[in-house]
Amino acid sequence: MKSYKLKIEQVDDFVPEIAGAFGVNFTNSFGEFAVKIPSHIGTGEIKGINFPNGIGLHIINCDMHDDTEFYFENNGINSLRFIYCMKGEIAHKFSSSEEEIAIRRAEHLIAAPTYEEDQIYIIKKDSPAIICYLEINKVKFQEQLSYDLNKIDAAYYPLFADVNGLTQIAHKGYYSLQISDIIGSILSNEDQGLVRTNYLGAKALECTSLMLKLYREDSLEGNKRTTLRLSDMDTVVAAVNYIENNISKLETIPEIAEAVGIEAYRLQDGFKRNYGMTVNDYIKEYRLKRALTMLTSEDKNVSEVVYALGLSSRSYFSKILKKSMVFLLLHCAICQSSNLVYQ
Repeated sequence: MKSYKLKIEQVDDFVPEIAGAFGVNFTNSFGEFAVKIPSHIGTGEIKGINFPNGIGLHIINCDMHDDTEFYFENNGINSLRFIYCMKGEIAHKFSSSEEEIAIRRAEHLIAAPTYEEDQIYIIKKDSPAIICYLEINKVKFQEQLSYDLNKIDAAYYPLFADVNGLTQIAHKGYYSLQISDIIGSILSNEDQGLVRTNYLGAKALECTSLMLKLYREDSLEGNKRTTLRLSDMDTVVAAVNYIENNISKLETIPEIAEAVGIEAYRLQDGFKRNYGMTVNDYIKEYRLKRALTMLTSEDKNVSEVVYALGLSSRSYFSKILKKSMVFLLLHCAICQSSNLVYQ
């Protein structure tokens, strides 16, 4: 394993310290630092920018040739980190423990060391990773608040009030689809200069706000999760597979949700987000597509189709088939008319 010891006195030191450890130069464009990973170490790029409100935004996009350890020496900043794994995996641990916390795709970790601890991040070799993390300087963040810290929600107080680093924090969870979208927009943004700097600052603050919402939701005992997480979309895919594999004997939506391990209301939200329809509409559409395939390509009769797809009766099947055929004919007629007009 290759290990790089980094002494970070200020958040802005992150990229310059890594560049020094790699033995290469870095760039600085309107406060955004960037370093290309040298070819003998791996491929990719590491970027970082710090804002006056105490929030720093960092992106690690890499594929390392060896297991790589970044060792952050204690710096007295007592910062709070929100770490998001967009691709691959990264491991985190505190110097006071040998326990590693694996952060995989769709997962986040809220991490804050005590004043006596260092932090270590480990990236596995030949495993492309995209990691985004926000680093919050708690002292600076408090200074820019226009209200007393005692007035904030009690759930957030442990995160921001401990400026002396008395308590260790390591809270792992799943980040939301909104956060995933924000990070995706940061990764794809091609603006330059002041426009890009302002854009990144706004997105970093938005991401922080959404993360606090998730943290509060996770911290309330007995409270149902209402926010749709990126990991829920994997469950939606599992639900689709379950529906298609059990189409002849499907039960209620709550039972489908239970089978894949998600609440029914979040399953509905996931289907609307992914497919633009409810679970019931998806089932109807899938049954219709399968029915047409079975009748036209698999030489099945109506009774066989009704049984195989778990439909209630031949008459019900005929009814939905007629509706579908009418819609299909109208759609074809409209398309033909449009083609004639444009010709």
